[in-house]
Amino acid sequence: SSGINAEYGVLSTDGPGVYKVVAASQMGQSSGVVLQSGSVARVTTGGVVPLGADAVVQVEDTELVSSTNQGEEDTIRVLVSVTPGTDIRPVGSDISKGEMLLPTGCQLFAAELGLLASQGITSVEVRRKPRVAVISTGNELVTSSKPLSSGQVRDSNTPALCHLVSEDGYRVTHITHLADSLEEVVRGLTEALGAADIILTTGGVSMGECDYLKEALPLVGATVHFGRVHMKPGKPTTFATLPTGQLFFGLPGNPVSAMVTYNLFVLPALRVWEGRDAGPSVITVPLPETRILDPRPEYIRAVYNNGTVHVTGGQCSSRLLSMRSANLLLQLPPKSETLSSVERGSAVRAMIIGPL
Repeated sequence: SSGINAEYGVLSTDGPGVYKVVAASQMGQSSGVVLQSGSVARVTTGGVVPLGADAVVQVEDTELVSSTNQGEEDTIRVLVSVTPGTDIRPVGSDISKGEMLLPTGCQLFAAELGLLASQGITSVEVRRKPRVAVISTGNELVTSSKPLSSGQVRDSNTPALCHLVSEDGYRVTHITHLADSLEEVVRGLTEALGAADIILTTGGVSMGECDYLKEALPLVGATVHFGRVHMKPGKPTTFATLPTGQLFFGLPGNPVSAMVTYNLFVLPALRVWEGRDAGPSVITVPLPETRILDPRPEYIRAVYNNGTVHVTGGQCSSRLLSMRSANLLLQLPPKSETLSSVERGSAVRAMIIGPL
C-alpha cells in the first residue's frame, strides 16, 4: 500500500496524542519497520506504508513536539482521529487481478499507452492502418500552381481529400492524376493497387463518354457492388472490391460531393479496416431554415457554433464554399406524398464532420 500525501503511518486505534517517529519510508523503498502501538512512521507522498500501520495522518493534522540533534523529527502530536484505511491506496486498488486492461479493438492514445507501461507491457498486437491512394481524373484538371487555359479547372479534390485522410489519422501513400482514356485509367488503377489498400478516385464515374472508371474496374479484377446512390449530393458514387481485400471508392468529381461522400462512405471503411466502430457521431439540432425537400435524401452543409446552427449558403455540389467551416451534415429525408418540406426549428439529425 502507498500513502496519498506527505503523512505519517499510524495505528488507527492509538488516536490523537504524542508519538515517537521511529522510521521514514521513502519513495520506491520500504522502511523495513513493523510499526508498533505508540509510534508513527513518516511516509513521503506515494511511499510504502510500513507494516503494522492501518491508516495515515496527513502532515497538516500533526504538529512537531521535538527534534533530534540532527534536526529530524523525534516526536509529533497527532491532532485527529482516523479510521482503518484512511488515505491509504491498497495494492490492487488501481487495477484488480483479472481486470481487463484494454479491450480488443481500442485505440491507443496517451492513457492507454500509460496503462500498458504501468503493467510492464512493452508490445501489443495491433492492426495496421490502411494505406490510401488518391487519384484525380479528367483532362480538364490542372494543379493549383499552374495558370488556367480555356476549359480547364484547378484540381481541388486531391489536396482536400489528402488532408481529410491525414486529418482522420491515416496515410496517403500514392497520389496521381489520370487523363481520360481507358488505357490510362487501367494503368493508373493497377499502379495504385500496388501501393495502397483503399483507392479513392474523383471524377470519371458519371455517365459521360469520357468516364472510364466503371469500364476499367473489371479489367483490374474488381467487382463493382454499386455505381449509383440515391442521395444528394453524391449520386454517382461507386464502390468495388478486389480479391485481395482492397477497396475502391469512386467519388464524384464535384468537390462538395467528393467531400460529403468521403465522410459517408470512405471514413467508415477506414475505421472498420483497423477494427474500430464505423458509426459516425450524430446529434439532433433544430433546422435553421425551412427547406424544400428533394426526391433524394439530402445532406446539407452547416456550421454549429456556440449552440447555434446555420446553413453554409448555396448547396450546389460544385460550390466548395458550402464546405468552408462546415462541421455538420444535416440529414433531410426525401420528398414524399405526405412531406414536401421541413419547417424551420424542426429537429433533424446532424452528422458531425468537424470540430464543434
